[in-house]
Amino acid sequence: MEQAAMRTQQSPQTMVTMFGLNRLSFRIALTMVIVVYVIVGVILPHLGEDSGHEMVATIGAVGLAVSLWLAARGDDDPIGLGATVAAVLLGGVSAGAIWWSIPAGPMNWIRPSAPFVAYTIAMALLAIRGRIAWAWCGFILVSATAATAGIVWGWGGGTAAQAAVRMLVSLVPVTLVMLFVRPLLLFARVLDRREVVAVAEEAAQAATAQQRRRQAAALDGEVRPILEKIAAGEEISPTEAVRARLLEHDLRDSVRGAGWMSPAVREAVAQARQRGVEVRLFDDRPGGSSTIDCEVLRGELLTALRAADRGAVTARMLPRGRDAIAVIVTQDGDDVRRRYCRAGEAGRPEWNRDPDGGAV
Repeated sequence: MEQAAMRTQQSPQTMVTMFGLNRLSFRIALTMVIVVYVIVGVILPHLGEDSGHEMVATIGAVGLAVSLWLAARGDDDPIGLGATVAAVLLGGVSAGAIWWSIPAGPMNWIRPSAPFVAYTIAMALLAIRGRIAWAWCGFILVSATAATAGIVWGWGGGTAAQAAVRMLVSLVPVTLVMLFVRPLLLFARVLDRREVVAVAEEAAQAATAQQRRRQAAALDGEVRPILEKIAAGEEISPTEAVRARLLEHDLRDSVRGAGWMSPAVREAVAQARQRGVEVRLFDDRPGGSSTIDCEVLRGELLTALRAADRGAVTARMLPRGRDAIAVIVTQDGDDVRRRYCRAGEAGRPEWNRDPDGGAV
């Protein structure tokens, strides 16, 4: 059961994790796209561009790298709109700028394809991460750039069209796969959460059953010798009689004052009753549910129990909607003191004391 809980806790919780987009190998692969692009640009023969065109090509390469980074960064699903728009516009403009910097000619027909391959990868990442419509906006931007290259920049129709065609044949299968896969992965996330809840409930039930078995065994060890003496007609000692009364009170406290109970409280209550203090614990919350930290309430009860040498101590947890969360009343003859707890700032419980014994 613990292994199942660990598996569910390690299950993917985001689309980025499900697709492995946060893996180091994937980050290295994206980096290599830009590295290979730069290496190929250095190896290919120089085209004799002037310094202005070379600067535009360099800035375009940087823009493509940033576009890829924006499309891959973060764990949001879908990816943030700001990063999406920036990746689409920056990548498209950068790829177009690089194409513009390349002199038109039949020997240079392969060079315009390289920046658009990198841009296509960025748009495919956007589609995978839930921004399919924006990825196709990138295709429209590439198509407009190709048309401009064929009409204005002097490139032939075949060379101009290949950038848009290559992006089209890449985006179509990615889009179709994402239209089918993303709903399935979303459903898998729902199943993961349900499995986590089921495992948690199973673990809670098992822990409760184990605790009850331990309590039953401890009670059996305490009560059985006394009951066997009574059944045999033997007299029980005063110490055993006191122990039997303490066990009876402890059982009642566990039922009607469950919210107060803890090992430390049980011990303090037993010691107070042995000193002659009458202790009454009540938990009036429906089903025992509360958003208040019960340890804060128990700490105040422990203080009251340890300070009481006689009289009575009554502790009560109140249901939601009351002015107070809990009340502890200490009575010693005619001296009655109330401690009441209210939700303070940020919902934290705060104890107040009324030395005059005023009602809550």
